[in-house]
Amino acid sequence: MLKGFKLLGLALLASLVLVQTGLAKDWPARPLKLTIAYSAGGTTDMSARLLASLLEKELGQPVVCQNKPGGGGTVAASIAATQKPDGYNIFTLVTAPAAITPHMQDLPFDPLTDFTPIARYGLWHYALVVKAGSPFHSLKDLIAFAKENPGKVSYGLSGAGNPQHLVMERLKKASGADWDAVPFKNGAEAVTACMGGHVTAMAGVTEWAPQVKAGEMRLLAVFDDERMKEFPEVPTLKELGYDIVAPSCLGIAGPKNMPEPIVAKLESAIKKALADPMFVDLMDKVMIKIAYLGSQEFGAYIHKIYEEQGKVINEAGLNAK
Repeated sequence: MLKGFKLLGLALLASLVLVQTGLAKDWPARPLKLTIAYSAGGTTDMSARLLASLLEKELGQPVVCQNKPGGGGTVAASIAATQKPDGYNIFTLVTAPAAITPHMQDLPFDPLTDFTPIARYGLWHYALVVKAGSPFHSLKDLIAFAKENPGKVSYGLSGAGNPQHLVMERLKKASGADWDAVPFKNGAEAVTACMGGHVTAMAGVTEWAPQVKAGEMRLLAVFDDERMKEFPEVPTLKELGYDIVAPSCLGIAGPKNMPEPIVAKLESAIKKALADPMFVDLMDKVMIKIAYLGSQEFGAYIHKIYEEQGKVINEAGLNAK
């Protein structure tokens, strides 16, 4: 009897493998949809749209992009969690919904169980900037003013609950500074607000780079492990005495239970696209580091940063759940 059940189980498993293999053979038979976690014009949008166009060449089907900004990437992730796992709906999985926001809010998904990681393709650089005419020439200047003038310092960022928000909240607690976060739809809007004097500073990814290069904005500190090669004179937070580094994750994922052969096809197509000279050139221009991880490695990376940031958030007293 037991032997019969085992044989039945093996038969079912074999049939499942055959079904999945058949699906992968015919897939994709129609256009794919890529949901982008941020609005048009930002670095995530630009990199994802170029990646989509390169995937079209590899897969032989259109990859239609839709922007679903909000919640630092949680809106796109929430939509993705409800899609069919047939490979036709994928999305940009970014740091906040993967590792930060789940520790701070009740969300309709679990990043460790509700998604199929497909591939990581990039790592962001984060930094704090002010406009060139600002009286603050260093992070020390800004912190001193914020401590002496409670409620008078604000900083813009692209949505609440993202890595730069977490860094600024940790820095606020570590330094005793008093400042307020002002979320915008994307980094470009936050840069514009800072340039217009509507916020004191801007914390974010490299949407600020053109203005810094043009001398219109000033970099105070970067949130990476090391100084940026493009701005080697700007110190890290660690160099300034704060043991704080922003987590970073930019990848493609889908709903849970996607067939492995389809994941393998997407994984391979993404890896090839990352080597395309057009993609390499764009990533260099927007200052996103190409950092490929395959499906299994990407999944392990998400688990790692999820656990690490959970500890950081608890220690910083930012766990609002």
